Amino acid sequence: MNNRLLRFARNDKLTMNRTPFFEKHLALGGKMVDFFGWELPVQYSSIAAEHAAVRTHAGLFDISHMGQVFAEGPDAESYLQKLVTSDIRKAGVSQGIYGHFLNERGGVIDDLFVFRLEPQKFLLIVNASRKEADLAWMKSHLPPQNVQMNEALQSAGLALQGPLAQNLMEKLCPPAAALGHHRIGRFEIGDKVVFVSRTGYTGEDGFELFAPAGNLLIIWDLLMQTGKGLGLQPCGLGARDTLRTEAAYPLYGHELDEEHTPLEAGLGWVVHFDKGDFLGRDALLKQKSSGIKRKLTGFKIQSGGVARPGGIILYSGNEISAVTSGTFSPTLGQSIGMSFLPVPLAKEGNELTILMGTREMPAVTCQLPFYKRETSSYRRKPVSR
Repeated sequence: MNNRLLRFARNDKLTMNRTPFFEKHLALGGKMVDFFGWELPVQYSSIAAEHAAVRTHAGLFDISHMGQVFAEGPDAESYLQKLVTSDIRKAGVSQGIYGHFLNERGGVIDDLFVFRLEPQKFLLIVNASRKEADLAWMKSHLPPQNVQMNEALQSAGLALQGPLAQNLMEKLCPPAAALGHHRIGRFEIGDKVVFVSRTGYTGEDGFELFAPAGNLLIIWDLLMQTGKGLGLQPCGLGARDTLRTEAAYPLYGHELDEEHTPLEAGLGWVVHFDKGDFLGRDALLKQKSSGIKRKLTGFKIQSGGVARPGGIILYSGNEISAVTSGTFSPTLGQSIGMSFLPVPLAKEGNELTILMGTREMPAVTCQLPFYKRETSSYRRKPVSR
């Protein structure tokens, strides 16, 4: 698992970035890896144990590497409306909406969450791997006046995930625990002010906390102390990856990139054509009219072996695609993965062969997601990584 996660890294610097929780990770026995230039824990105890904690109790993730960007001013809404696929007007105060930045070809520059904090003030949560590119792209489209854009450089982030996340939040901050899905608010936990949202990136209920690093360092301790009785465990990148893959949530650089569109990725619901013009709209309308040629599809390995990103996919002996995400599913007890397949082969039940090096593994296509919590409404609209 460590080697696979290291493949995500794109860092040429000798010194990696560290989040405010770095010393806490080390004290808890976190095994640190390079994740796009950030030194983060891949696991503390084991990936399987941390995965199980989130599925059955609760887990706490450090997400301080993600970008937090504020956009505000009289024209902030119209500015974001032009950049994001979703209809920003539908997000009232204290509401969030998931969407994509697109290039002119309709390829995905990044996926993100946009929260409206005030009528003319928004908080954008973007991916760590795309933060610099996002900021440059946003600045290139920034109007000369009436919109101010600033990155929250001193802020940190935590993600509390799992079926008992609400119970834990109720003990620390009942008003935050009462948040609805895709809502955000400004609350006090202890005596520290923090933004709390409710989205999730694991297939479970979940809360995200954003605040200056000094505030969240104290809140980390409060969460860990209060969560002992609820089975709360600190969790690393490994469990985050297995959890999101089971839920079929996309990861930028895997299911999302500038060469694939939201329509191909099965995320057409994030594209609101009726809202009017936005960057990439014409390309998507053209693709919608002509029909997509490839579609993100799930598969399950039939016997032995684990599919990994980059594995070659064969159909009737011919190479047709590559694995975008693949892992062993602790919940299902078998290897699972995703890939962009030609539409005629994307239906359930087609037999494939996954080639990892010289090893051939039989697989069969299946519906997504692999895992869905039946009692939860927190299913297909995750916060970005």
